[in-house]
Amino acid sequence: MKLDTPETREINYIQTKKNVIKWFDVEYSKYQRLASLPLLPNNTLSLAPARSTAHANNVEDRTVARTNAKQVLEFINAILDTLDERHKIIIKCRYIQKMTMWQVCEMIALERSQTTLEHRKACYEFARTLDMTAGTNLVAYKETSDNER
Repeated sequence: MKLDTPETREINYIQTKKNVIKWFDVEYSKYQRLASLPLLPNNTLSLAPARSTAHANNVEDRTVARTNAKQVLEFINAILDTLDERHKIIIKCRYIQKMTMWQVCEMIALERSQTTLEHRKACYEFARTLDMTAGTNLVAYKETSDNER
């Protein structure tokens, strides 16, 4: 068993948070839309040859995309379940339920400055877990100059 070497680069929490925000705004919302598409009636999915198979293929493609989107959303929920409870609440409230920051402060019973710090940590924890499991690159690192090396 080979273990990965520990990461020695300094984490850029602000950029990581921006990456997570963008991921939820673009990717997560896309999967939510796809997963909520209505299924077409079963009679449109037929294996029998039809005059035009383009419609049947389109229906099948949409069904596959919808199923995949549902699996992605389930996967994200599983990732959220692995996070620290406070971090899980922050991510769900801010990016899935679209609550304001003051509402999140009330939910986790912290002042704004403490919530901001926890928010950055939550984004990092989510990003790191998604990077490890799905191969995304949400965690950002600070640039080091040649003098610092």
